[in-house]
Amino acid sequence: MHNRSWVSFGLPVFSVFFLQLVLQLPASASDNKLPGNLISPQTGTICNEKVKICYDSFGVSIGITKDVMGEQAADKLTRELATVSEENFDRTNFNPVEGVSCHTLEKACYEDNTISEPLSSALFGDNVGKYGPDALIDIPWAWDGSLYNNDTEIVAADGRNYRLNFHADGSLNIIADCNKVFSNYTAKGKSLSITLGPTTLMACGPDSQDQQFLRDLQGAAVWFLKKGDLYLDIKADTGTMRFYRGVAL
Repeated sequence: MHNRSWVSFGLPVFSVFFLQLVLQLPASASDNKLPGNLISPQTGTICNEKVKICYDSFGVSIGITKDVMGEQAADKLTRELATVSEENFDRTNFNPVEGVSCHTLEKACYEDNTISEPLSSALFGDNVGKYGPDALIDIPWAWDGSLYNNDTEIVAADGRNYRLNFHADGSLNIIADCNKVFSNYTAKGKSLSITLGPTTLMACGPDSQDQQFLRDLQGAAVWFLKKGDLYLDIKADTGTMRFYRGVAL
């Protein structure tokens, strides 16, 4: 399983919504010191003064880097980005300084596992923690595993074989090991329901986790984001699935 710490398993639905309310609280003071070598030249922008790279609410920005840090810094950043393949370039999650991560879909930044209110507010303003179903769409989510309220756990053997891709029209493409499942979903706020559709009906190997994966998806009731990962709480607080950003289907 990928090196991530579970943040919610079998949480009551009200606990998930409480988490969202906490994320939406404004920073206590706009002039709070930012972590590391970070500065905020203006609302919606942060820069690492040491490595001379700037970011906006959409991720790394060559333009802002040029405006704040100069043309030489922007040229260096351009060359560095040119060496990163499209498959490995994740614009939605980035680390502006060691020990800090920012997540554009979730609209929040963390120091270790704790939300940094000053940094989140500097980058996302009044939108900290405010995200809706659009954050699900067109992201290749790969299954990391499921943890259940009886303390049992399933670890995905290979998340690349168990993937989701939500689309704006309500359709949902699922890869369940050797099968494709053409499904639909409904998301309102943080509530989610998934309706499985036609499948390719291939017989997967004896060690396949496809049936458990699909059973858990059918039970999905609540979704939320945490540090760039997607969590699906299963009905009746029986467990939680976790997904990380994978490669495109």
